[in-house]
Amino acid sequence: MSAWLRLSPEMIYPLLDWFIPPALKAERAMHQRARVFLVSHFFGPFLGHTITVYLYWLDPHPGYGLWVLAAAITVYWAFPWLLKRTGAFTALALISVANLVFVILWGCYHYGGVSSPFVAWLVVVPLLAFLYLGPALVPRLLVLGMIAVGVSIFYLFFAAGHSFPERVPLHSLSGIGIVSTISAAIYVSMMALYYASIVANQSELEREVRNHRATAIKLREAKEEAENANLAKSEFLAKMSHELRTPLNAVIGYSEMLLEDAEIEGSDAQAVEDLGKINSSGKHLLSLITDVLDLSKIEAGKMELFNERFDVNGLTDDLAATARPLCARNGNELIIERASALGEAVGDVTKLRQAVLNLLSNAAKFTKGGRIIMSVAREPARNGDWLRIAVRDTGIGIARENLRKLFQNFSQAEAWTSSKYGGTGLGLALTQKLCRLMGGDVTVESELGRGSCFTIRLPASLADTAQRRDEVDSVAEPAQADGASRRDVVLVIDDDPSVLDLMQRILMKEGFRPVLGDDPRKVLALARAVKPTAIVLDVLMPGMNGWEVLRALKADLELEAVPVVMLTIVDDRRTGLALGAVEHLVKPVDRDVLMRVLDRICPRGKTDHLAEPATAKPMVANA
Repeated sequence: MSAWLRLSPEMIYPLLDWFIPPALKAERAMHQRARVFLVSHFFGPFLGHTITVYLYWLDPHPGYGLWVLAAAITVYWAFPWLLKRTGAFTALALISVANLVFVILWGCYHYGGVSSPFVAWLVVVPLLAFLYLGPALVPRLLVLGMIAVGVSIFYLFFAAGHSFPERVPLHSLSGIGIVSTISAAIYVSMMALYYASIVANQSELEREVRNHRATAIKLREAKEEAENANLAKSEFLAKMSHELRTPLNAVIGYSEMLLEDAEIEGSDAQAVEDLGKINSSGKHLLSLITDVLDLSKIEAGKMELFNERFDVNGLTDDLAATARPLCARNGNELIIERASALGEAVGDVTKLRQAVLNLLSNAAKFTKGGRIIMSVAREPARNGDWLRIAVRDTGIGIARENLRKLFQNFSQAEAWTSSKYGGTGLGLALTQKLCRLMGGDVTVESELGRGSCFTIRLPASLADTAQRRDEVDSVAEPAQADGASRRDVVLVIDDDPSVLDLMQRILMKEGFRPVLGDDPRKVLALARAVKPTAIVLDVLMPGMNGWEVLRALKADLELEAVPVVMLTIVDDRRTGLALGAVEHLVKPVDRDVLMRVLDRICPRGKTDHLAEPATAKPMVANA
C-alpha cells in the first residue's frame, strides 16, 4: 500500500519522453503539453472502450455504427507513435480533437440522439484544446469551429426531421449513461490532476528559480564586495609600498655609503658592524614588502610576464655572485654545477632570478658550515627544451609530514624555525606561484637532518609571447659632445632630493659624472645641453610623469638614441620597455644591479677615471 502512495506522475516521465522528439523537449512549455497529450492518448481509449464494450453487450445486432465507433477510439493509440515519427505536435493535436468531436457526434447519432450518453463528452473537448494547444489563439478558434460545425450538422439533421436509428431502446441506455458520465468525469479528473501536478511542479521550479536568482544576486553582491575589498587592499599595498620604499631607499643607500666609507677609513669595527646590521635590516624589510606585493599581484591575476632572450650562463654567474655572500655568512661553500651547453633561453629572467634566489637564500639560512650546490641543466623534450635548476643543501632538512604545507602562504615546516632562523614563510609560496606563472613548477625532496633539494623546471623558450629587443649595446653608443669629460655623463631625473643625493654619490664613486634634475618638464632642454651617455628616470613626479618624459625623449631625433633606465617604485616593467627604456629597475635599487646595467649600456674607460677622480664633480641643474 505504501508503494502505491508513493506513486507520482514523475514515474512515467521516462516512458512519455521516449515518444517526444528532441525539438519539442527544447521548449519547456511545449514539452509539458506533449506529456499531457501522450497521457490522454495512452489512458483515454481505455475509458472510451468501457462504453463500446457496454454497447456491444446491449446491442443485439451490433453493426457498422459500433465498429466505426470502436475503431475511432482505438486509433488514439497510434497518436504517440505518429508524434515520435513526425514531431508535428500541433497538427496531431488538432486531428485528435477533430476525431473526438466525430466520436461524440457519431455515438450520439447511433445511440440516443440528443439524449445520448455521449453528449457529456462534449465538455472534454475545450479542456483538451486548453491542455494540448496552450495559449495560442488560432488553434483554440479552430477547435471551437470544429465543435460548432459538428453540432450544427447534427442539429440540422435533427431539425430536418431525420430520425435517428434506434439500435438500443432509449430506456436501456440509462445504465450506459451513468458509465459514460463516470468515464468522462474520471477522464476530466485524471487530466485535471495531472495538469495540477504539472502546475505544482512548475510553481516549485519557479520558486527554485527565484531562490537561485536571489542567491545569484547575493553572490554577485558578495563578488562585488570582494572585488572592492581586493581593490582597496591593492590600493593600500601600493600606497604603503610607496611610503615604505621611499624611506627605505634612503636607509639602504646611505647605510651602504657609510659602510663603504667606514671600511675604507678603517673605522671602529663595532660601527662597521652596526652599519651592516642597518643595511641588512633595510634590505630584509624591502624583501618582505616585495614578496607581499608580488603575492598580492599573482592572487589578483595582475602579475605580468615580460619574456626576453637571455644567456643562461650569464644568469648562472649572476646568481652565484649574488648568493655567495649569503652562503658565506653561515660558513657555507657554494658550488656551481652546470651543463656544457646551456645556451640561451626566452622567458622572464627577472622573475626566474627572484625564484632561484629565494631557494638559495633559504638554503643559506638553514645550513651552517655545509655545502650548497646549485646545478643548472638544459633538458631536451619533444615539445621543446626545459631548464632545470636544482638547489641542494646539507642543512637541517624537512620532515616528510611537513612537505605538503611547505608552499602555503605564511607557512613554515616547523613552528620553531621562525623564531630560530627568522622568515615569514612567503618565499617558497612565492617561488611556486612564480614558477607556475612561467609555465613550470618547483618540487622538493628532503630528509630530516640530511638536507633538502628544491628543483625548478621551466620551459626554455616562450618565443610565442616573448618581446625580443635588440642588444642595447648596439643602440647605446656613448654620445661624444665636447671632450672626454662628457663621455660618462649620466642624467638623473627625480623629484626626491634624497634619491638625487644618493645617485650623485654612487655615480661619482663609480667614475660617472652625474647631472641632477628635479623638474621633468625641463628634461629635453637639459639633455640637449649636457648630451648624456645615459638617463636615469623616475615615473611619479609632479607636473609631468616619467612615461610622458620617456615618450618625449624617444620622439626627439637628437635624443632618441640615448639609453633610458627607469628607476621608480612603479613596478610596471612592461610599460617602460614598451615605451623604449632599455631597463626598468624598482626602488630601492641594488647598487650592484644599477652598476651592471650602466656598465652594459655605457662602458667606461678605466684609465680616464683613474687619472682624474677628483675632477669628476656633478653638474646640478635643479629647477
